[in-house]
Amino acid sequence: MRYICPVCFKIAEIGEEKCSNCGYDFKNISDDDYSEKLIKALNHPDYNVAYMAAKIIGELKIKKAEEELIKYLQNSVKTRKDPYIEQMVVWALGEIGGEKAYKFLSKNRDKFSILTKNIIEDSLEKIKTRMGNKEGKAIGK
Repeated sequence: MRYICPVCFKIAEIGEEKCSNCGYDFKNISDDDYSEKLIKALNHPDYNVAYMAAKIIGELKIKKAEEELIKYLQNSVKTRKDPYIEQMVVWALGEIGGEKAYKFLSKNRDKFSILTKNIIEDSLEKIKTRMGNKEGKAIGK
């Protein structure tokens, strides 16, 4: 498991039990507390922290982050902030998103960087499959 320290936001190496920067013991992280910190870290000024936050949100399937991921992408479309973080946020939505994420990505697929377009298609397919399995039919039909 990889963590972002909730105290100093240093990205830990896989398997580290304590933050090498401030000494925070990762065993003290509660799921809810850590999820909230990851969601806030999406807007961290350090590119690496924001990127890893999106990646971990997707890996841990933190469903409550869906709205914030969509907000991040809405802002990204306007500001052309960073195509690599944009890709990771789209990937994370593919891992956790529901109907709202599906509609947002479908509607805005042509507004993202060229680097993100293939990931959007993969994410849409994942969401469509997941929603289809949940409802017994595919979204959009």
